[in-house]
Amino acid sequence: MADSSCDLSLFPDSTAINQKGCLTIGDSNLEALAADFNTPLYLYDAATIRTQIHTIQSALDAYYPETSAIAYASKAYFSYRFAQKLARENIELDVVSLAELRIALRAGFDPDRIHFHGNNKSMDELQTAIEHDIHAIVVDNMEELLTLEKMAVQSGKTVRIWLRITPDIRVDTHPHIETSAATSKFGFHIVTGDAEQAMRYGLNSAAFNLTGIHCHLGSQLFDPIPYQAAIEKILELALRCNYTPLEISPGGGWGVRYTETGQENEAARWVRPVSDTIVRICHQHGLRLPKLILEPGRWLVARAGVSIYRIGFQKQNLDGEKLLAVDGGIADNPRHALYQSDYTAKIVQNPAGAADHSYKIVGKFCETGDVLIEKTALPEAQTGDLLIVPVSGAYQLSMASNYNLAPRPAVLWLEKDGQFEMLQPREEPDISSWWI
Repeated sequence: MADSSCDLSLFPDSTAINQKGCLTIGDSNLEALAADFNTPLYLYDAATIRTQIHTIQSALDAYYPETSAIAYASKAYFSYRFAQKLARENIELDVVSLAELRIALRAGFDPDRIHFHGNNKSMDELQTAIEHDIHAIVVDNMEELLTLEKMAVQSGKTVRIWLRITPDIRVDTHPHIETSAATSKFGFHIVTGDAEQAMRYGLNSAAFNLTGIHCHLGSQLFDPIPYQAAIEKILELALRCNYTPLEISPGGGWGVRYTETGQENEAARWVRPVSDTIVRICHQHGLRLPKLILEPGRWLVARAGVSIYRIGFQKQNLDGEKLLAVDGGIADNPRHALYQSDYTAKIVQNPAGAADHSYKIVGKFCETGDVLIEKTALPEAQTGDLLIVPVSGAYQLSMASNYNLAPRPAVLWLEKDGQFEMLQPREEPDISSWWI
């Protein structure tokens, strides 16, 4: 018996149920794609990503009266062909490694749209950023600031920098993705005086053009108040140093829901309080408004992505719990093991069926923690069915591994009318190379 009220709100915008009762995305036949490209398989819906970008930019246009920009946090998911798609959009980019920087440049990102983050950048990373005159090197600590100054002098360049300021406030998220507390490894802490020392040094050094200030509170945040508190702290610091920043970035981290019962989190709930706080403080102190740069990663791509698995064997524990094993797991999605993240799922061939069976979804890897979903309700599942997990577009593939020498899955970009492109092929390791 089918459930006519099938909730697809977690899925990409172009998701539908066809006449055969199967899920489609961008009018693509998911069963055919799984057969052609094997499983696990990851899909990104182009329409959803474009809509998410438009939604945030529209909120910025509505609530912030000065120049603004979106900088995609590439650590959420990045590949060369994906970068090519994003380079065509009117957005900037947050990178954190030499590979991400090189891919971004090769894919067509103007260096003036790239910001380089990270708490322990290598000499190669810093030198490459200097050579390409990127928009900003986001300096994390005093040793890096002094090292970068020497490199800038040797290169004969004035380097554009931001300072990453840690406001020493707590936020409500998993400890592993909180980045703003007094114990954080990131940034110049305000409470120690390091932030003020770095700001005064950066302003007085002829090697630098200190264009902006940055902070990042953490990920999966649903409350705008910490952003407002952080902005107040970093602008207060700037005022003490008699510094008017050209740019300010309160980071990213705005959360998304992973289950139907999760909290909705519209972009305007984030953008408006952030904008209002900057405007209020700047007007209060007679400062010109800086360019506002937000750095969403998860919010832009998480819901745009889905993962598809082939259901394998089933078993039942002594306590009656039903285990459903799939052909992926911790190697392509370690988020449940790392953060106890919740997910839900549907069966591609029967998404609207009565969800009257409770399953624990486990992977195929030799690890007790290889669990994708602790508990989800599905129609009765059969070996060979396709299980689709929504909200898979962020921090899954980017943290994937070859655990048990598993190949990383293929990734496709879906346009409308069943059109698709390969973003990255399924790995096919040369087994002989493992024995050399």
